[in-house]
Amino acid sequence: MPMDKARYPADWKQIAQTVKEKAGWICQGCGMQCRKPGEPFDTHRRTLTVHHINHIPEDCREENLIALCAGCHLRADAEHHAETRRKHERNQDA
Repeated sequence: MPMDKARYPADWKQIAQTVKEKAGWICQGCGMQCRKPGEPFDTHRRTLTVHHINHIPEDCREENLIALCAGCHLRADAEHHAETRRKHERNQDA
């Protein structure tokens, strides 16, 4: 599901950077070392993202944010995305 940038605070990039730095650029899901800024994309390292545990982008409290590699982030969001699709489909049928 694409990121709705309007739901994120203006300083989201800095917030996300801080979460990643605090995690040492290591995925807090699988423990894999991830790519740091400036490292080439052709390395074996993964891209680190920031996940909202409660799936609410406006809630950027430290305890609601976790650094996850892209694969772990997709897995963490899978059920939430499935439920969003089901709700959307039910609304389409109504």
